[in-house]
Amino acid sequence: MSDTEQLFLVAAVWALIAAAIARFIPNWPARIAFFALAVGIPFWELPYGSYNFQQLCRNEGNLRVFEDIAAQKVICADYPFDAAAKTLHRFGFANVESRNKAGDVSQFAGTTPEVILQGKTKNVTSEYCVTFVNNNHLPWRVNRHDFLIVRNKDGAVVARHSVFDWFGMWWQQAASPVLGRGGECREDPVKPVMAALLVGSKKTPQGQQ
Repeated sequence: MSDTEQLFLVAAVWALIAAAIARFIPNWPARIAFFALAVGIPFWELPYGSYNFQQLCRNEGNLRVFEDIAAQKVICADYPFDAAAKTLHRFGFANVESRNKAGDVSQFAGTTPEVILQGKTKNVTSEYCVTFVNNNHLPWRVNRHDFLIVRNKDGAVVARHSVFDWFGMWWQQAASPVLGRGGECREDPVKPVMAALLVGSKKTPQGQQ
């Protein structure tokens, strides 16, 4: 059972408890008011929050390629992804460049784990750089994380792999991580992004920004 399904189950059980308690209230207007407050206060965000989260996962999740990408043998890992540069040879790239926050570029060659530093420069020779942007806070308590393929010459994003976390209700976010979360839709972005660069990729049907 997914986090989202568990959340709906909790809401249903709580609604039954609230209904049982409401039976002891002597008049119907007070019963209805009690039930609406007891269920509404903790769960008023649930219906649209879940719908919004599922829509994001379905329409914007996973890999989106915005233009055709030719197969690459050299790739750049741009800050903050530069720390992972030495590990990218395992995907089959001949050379990997690493650009840090200051703009310094290190060039690596070899086969993991025998990767060697060939030199340092200020210029990236790769056509594309890979980087990521985490913790983009969206409405309805959703966090978005994007893994990006960026064309080096003009900084255009040519592909994006997105994953989403939904914190759920206000009380879940306030007590995080004790009370769990609303849900998540995520696939490891590194493998599909590296495959798109190594063997090339066509623009996906949904590949539009």
